[in-house]
Amino acid sequence: MAHLQIPDAWLVRPVRVLLAGAGGTGSHLFGALVSLDCALRALEHPGLAVTVYDPDRVGPANVGRQAFWPGEVGQNKAVTLVQRANLAMGLDWAAVPRRLDPRRDLPGETDVLVTAVDRATVRAAIGRRGRAVAGPCHRPIWWLDTGNSEREAQAVLGHWRAEGGESWVPNVFQLYPELAAMGDAHRAPSCSAAEALARQWLPVNRVVADVALTLLWRLFREGRLDQHGAFVDLATLSVRALPADPRVWASFGWANPA
Repeated sequence: MAHLQIPDAWLVRPVRVLLAGAGGTGSHLFGALVSLDCALRALEHPGLAVTVYDPDRVGPANVGRQAFWPGEVGQNKAVTLVQRANLAMGLDWAAVPRRLDPRRDLPGETDVLVTAVDRATVRAAIGRRGRAVAGPCHRPIWWLDTGNSEREAQAVLGHWRAEGGESWVPNVFQLYPELAAMGDAHRAPSCSAAEALARQWLPVNRVVADVALTLLWRLFREGRLDQHGAFVDLATLSVRALPADPRVWASFGWANPA
């Protein structure tokens, strides 16, 4: 069995998190990161330093299903979440009110890249860049990706860049290379909450955010992960772990070239 081992540097300084997407799943992921930061500080860890990217504004259909309130309609999603957390929790997190551009924004000062985007091309572009720098380096970068359909969701944590000599754990693009050929399904924004709920079950975004939080929490509390993802089916109330096991990765068609 392989595993993900927390880098020593993450135990003694703030862990730099880049969150791409502050909508359906991303807004709940942001709340999960606030909770994780608070818990880590209570355990005398320096906590997190989070930067959020999102170009969109809060719409009436986002209220309730996403982590926004009626008074925030019309405001940029990333700015709204970050300002709220900074004021309430005394943080100094940053918001970037535009879409993440993998070509100019990565790697940057990042330890963990968290994606909650519905554009397959963005995830594929991130994956391609990660593969290009997958050789030995001084600073590892991990990629935690979340995605969902109407009632199913998944979270996958893997390497985007690894230290020399570290065993590589595949990221979502290496397990699902078909993302490169999927293109983007451009859906018109929902005109109402009812229309949005007809497309997705209400709990699906919050559930996958909690799965992602569980991965990060276990990593900090236990120092390593033997499962680096999970698949959730709300219709059957089931959660299936993704083991860090080369035999499982081979079933996806991926074999470590090293």
